[in-house]
Amino acid sequence: MKTKRIISFVTIAILGMGSIVLPVFFLDDLKHYDSPLFSLIRTGIEGISMYSLGFLIFSGFIVKLFSDVPSWKIGLMSMILFPLAAICEMIADSSSHNMFPIEFILYGFYTIPAIIGAYTAQLIKSLAIKKK
Repeated sequence: MKTKRIISFVTIAILGMGSIVLPVFFLDDLKHYDSPLFSLIRTGIEGISMYSLGFLIFSGFIVKLFSDVPSWKIGLMSMILFPLAAICEMIADSSSHNMFPIEFILYGFYTIPAIIGAYTAQLIKSLAIKKK
């Protein structure tokens, strides 16, 4: 695998995590949740906001603008750290995440904003190439 592609994957994974966690710091009305390992991640997921979705769209847009990674992979990589964190929490405390199949399906839906952002960047890139 190309180094540039790996850098793109790591970048979108970090941006995806930041998109969900960042609003926790500036939204005062969020209820903070307890969790075995990653309470900040749980608070971000439980209190997902329009800011989070907007950040996910922007993250997918930026990564696609500067890379050639397929848009669906950008969406998938934007949420890859969340199931991994959930699995770590299930290992640490087996009573947590008792509805994990539904949780993982929701992570699949949360890939959609990053995919939309990536396809938007692809459209803009193709229009810019046609104008030349």
